[in-house]
Amino acid sequence: MIELIKLNPANNVVASGVANIDLSNLLGYSIEKIFLQLGGTSLTKAMLTSIQLKANGKIILDTDGSKLDARLSYRPRTADATMLEIDFLENLAKSKLGLLGGSLDTTLGIKNLRLEITIAGATAPTLAGYAEVARPQVGPEFAQLRPLIARVHRVTQSIGAAGTFPLAVPHMDPVSGGSIFKRIAVFSANMTAAQVFRNGILEHDSVKAINEYRQKIYGRTPQASLYMIDSMVDGLQEDRVYDTRPASGCTTAQLMATFSGAETITIEVETLEPLDVY
Repeated sequence: MIELIKLNPANNVVASGVANIDLSNLLGYSIEKIFLQLGGTSLTKAMLTSIQLKANGKIILDTDGSKLDARLSYRPRTADATMLEIDFLENLAKSKLGLLGGSLDTTLGIKNLRLEITIAGATAPTLAGYAEVARPQVGPEFAQLRPLIARVHRVTQSIGAAGTFPLAVPHMDPVSGGSIFKRIAVFSANMTAAQVFRNGILEHDSVKAINEYRQKIYGRTPQASLYMIDSMVDGLQEDRVYDTRPASGCTTAQLMATFSGAETITIEVETLEPLDVY
């Protein structure tokens, strides 16, 4: 069964500073979701300027409140100003493997787990958390999937003018090891088109209107100022993920994006990776 566990109390929850939550009470479980409840006089998701989940000191999730909320709202979620979710699952997946693939199995070498949240400009904030957990999936069908964690990496990039440019997608280059990509989220007000190449073959070629239309027909909810490239838009995670690892046969991979004007963008990637890489 799914168990709901209250997180340890958050420390240093102040108007401006870095709050932290020791997640040691989740060790021994497979973590499926983490819920953060925002409270106090004034604490909004936009005031959470950095959210980092660290396992054995390594960052496995790197985002902020607004962008995390936008990515989860796309999947989609019902809006709630006081609740923020870190989701390791895929609610719209069409198989058990697809649903549970990416859950954080803490029995696979994780000795410490910590959530660090930077708060800026709040007033008398409060922060509480809960987690949905389950016993690790140990069946043979999960053998290859079990070590893979739904991780999030991010990078910013300056776009100097209107035009088409290659994007510096974290860990996309197979020469550096590559990764398994579920989604590439480009936070941009000016991005109008995208092309994704693998081994020189154009595998995704969209403009914003068609990209968002097809997402809607699969039950997704496009978000303002977010160009989402979703390799598993139909929910078939195990058959659709965009794999740029050399072991998959990938030798080159690139995302080209078209912009209507200059801006600074943030790219967040949702990947499936074991703890021991990156």
